[in-house]
Amino acid sequence: MICSDAFVATADAMAALRGAPGYRYLTTPHPVAILTPDQVRERAAGLAGAVAELLTA
Repeated sequence: MICSDAFVATADAMAALRGAPGYRYLTTPHPVAILTPDQVRERAAGLAGAVAELLTA
C-alpha cells in the first residue's frame, strides 16, 4: 500500500484493527489529489525502488 503521509495514523490504526499491527507500507507527501499526471508519474518513479524492495523483502 502507498498512502500520503497525512494518513499514517489512519493506516496504522486500520492495520491494527484488521489484526496486522506493524503492516509495512510506503508513504508519499500529502497532498496527492492536486497533482498533475506528470507529477504523479514523478512520485511513482521516485517510489519504484522502495516498492520493489518492500515486495521482495
